[in-house]
Amino acid sequence: MKEFVIVSPRFCKAASVFIDVYAITLLPFIVCKEKMSDVSLNHERIHLKQQKELWLLGFYFLYMLYWMRFLVEGMTRGQAYRVIPFEAEAYDNQNNLNYLESRKKHAWKKYIRT
Repeated sequence: MKEFVIVSPRFCKAASVFIDVYAITLLPFIVCKEKMSDVSLNHERIHLKQQKELWLLGFYFLYMLYWMRFLVEGMTRGQAYRVIPFEAEAYDNQNNLNYLESRKKHAWKKYIRT
């Protein structure tokens, strides 16, 4: 499935309820504030793969569940965001532009904090 990249600073600002949103992925759309670098686009494409694996609603259910868990544990919003397994995988591999070619299914699970 091909992604559709939409540049919409307004949408990103409206989506910035909890954290400042540069880009958001809603299968099959990637909505961003401005034209994205290859690294940023790769980060969002990793989220597309995650969303396909968990269906969109499963991905966002778990995403919010992890984020709330880390907040309850005393992390700041930014800290909690960075350790969500989906974000941890994407940040860890965003610079490897060939990552998606070798990525194993459900690779985000190795980033789950216990």
